[in-house]
Amino acid sequence: MDTPAEAIESLGLFADRSKRKSSVNFPIEYVKRADGTKPMAARLFRSNDLRLKLHMTLVMRATKAPHTLPKYTTRYLARLLNVPGDTGPRRINDAMKWLREEKLIASTTLADGKEGILLLQPDGSGDPWEVKGATRWVGVPFSLWTKGWILQLGGRDLAVLLALLELNGGSNHPHGEMMSGHRKKQYGLADDTWTRATQELETQGLLETTKVVWGNEEHELRTRKRYRIVRPRLDDLPNWSLT
Repeated sequence: MDTPAEAIESLGLFADRSKRKSSVNFPIEYVKRADGTKPMAARLFRSNDLRLKLHMTLVMRATKAPHTLPKYTTRYLARLLNVPGDTGPRRINDAMKWLREEKLIASTTLADGKEGILLLQPDGSGDPWEVKGATRWVGVPFSLWTKGWILQLGGRDLAVLLALLELNGGSNHPHGEMMSGHRKKQYGLADDTWTRATQELETQGLLETTKVVWGNEEHELRTRKRYRIVRPRLDDLPNWSLT
């Protein structure tokens, strides 16, 4: 892929206007659920990876309560996410329609009287997005947008990256954390999705895996992997020739 210079510039300006300085927080239920329900990140990716990219980008931009945004044109959003001009507006319109139907966003009237977008809780309840004190969060590095990684990575890769960020949250292990089969199911991602995405993240230099033997003399020994996100790589520009 050629470097999408126009999209990178547009996305950089869009991110700058958010006034963020560090990570973008998503409720942990967006990434992982223990009740058997598929998390919203997995639902978005499986339905259409553009929907995941678009929703994550709207969340990144809506920084303060009441978490509203201007009504952007579909052509502008298509350019922002590097969607080809001939099909971009139609695909963005489809994605926005899906987000409304799933009660992730709603139309609203802004303080200046213009039409805008209201961000809703990512659980389908229809409630406005609210930062609750007891909520646990998955912090997504702001560089996913400022460096253009959200343009480089596919929806499958982004969904798995979110899972890995949750898995390693608070971990100081030099080789990252291990993933149990039970925990993997809570992310709602198929084994094939996990395998292909982790391979791509390793190719991009964003992930390191280490095989370890797990168990003892009383239990069957198994080989598992530790997953470590290479966070400094996220602060660099993607290698567009790898796409």
